[in-house]
Amino acid sequence: MVQIRVMSDDKALGEKVLAVLLPLLEACTALEAGEPTRLRHREGGLRVVLDVKLARPGRVTVERDDSPPARPVEWPALPPGRGRGLRR
Repeated sequence: MVQIRVMSDDKALGEKVLAVLLPLLEACTALEAGEPTRLRHREGGLRVVLDVKLARPGRVTVERDDSPPARPVEWPALPPGRGRGLRR
C-alpha cells in the first residue's frame, strides 16, 4: 500500500497543509485515500499518514450531453445534363 505522510514540527503549518490536501484527494477520481491516521509527535508537531491507492476504473454515465447536434453535410448540386443516363 502506498502512503502519504504529512509531518511537521510546526503543528499549525501541518494542519494548514492538510486542510488543502484532504479536499484535493477527495476530489481526485484517480485515487482512493483512506482515513487520515494521526500519530504521536514528541515535540507537539504533526504526523499524519494516509493510505492511498489507484481507483478502479468505473463505469461512467452521462446525465446530459450538451454537444451540438451533428449538422447535415450539404453537397453541391450537379450541373444540369451531367448525370448518368439522364438526358434533358
